[in-house]
Amino acid sequence: MKERTDLENTNDFELNLQEKAKTTLEKIVNFIIEDGEIQLINNEEVNTIVLGIKTSNPGVLIGRHGHTLDALQYIVHIITNKEIEEPERKKIIVDIEGYKERREDIVSKYAYEKAEIVKKTGKNIALCYMNAVERRIVHLVLQEEPLISTYSEGTEPFRKVIIAPKENKNNTEE
Repeated sequence: MKERTDLENTNDFELNLQEKAKTTLEKIVNFIIEDGEIQLINNEEVNTIVLGIKTSNPGVLIGRHGHTLDALQYIVHIITNKEIEEPERKKIIVDIEGYKERREDIVSKYAYEKAEIVKKTGKNIALCYMNAVERRIVHLVLQEEPLISTYSEGTEPFRKVIIAPKENKNNTEE
């Protein structure tokens, strides 16, 4: 059986979407900074387009806790998928020099640190406000902790994760 390259597997529709996403991001980035370079990143996920930005000043595009980067990703997603039927839409991911992976590590460490405090004190801890992606990271990294449970409360943009000790069924409270 003949091996196919990524380009052979990608149809014209997908290539057009990738190009539309890249061009949209280029226009937005070039409006904000002068030296932004946009790259299409190879991706294993089927319905996802990953775009990377290289710049000498990434902080401007990342923003505080990644809020500007999240906004860029959202805008590019909306513009790229405009007038496209639901099953054909692609998820757009925008990253700047590995920021999202570093942020995931930071959020995970933060969650583990707070979980240890909950284990020691037996009291709930409310984490700072987080976006949906970061809240999901907390829930996933702590789901295997036998003494800890997590849940979210509040409304966007003030939604946060609560880390709580798991209820002991053998224990009765006074």
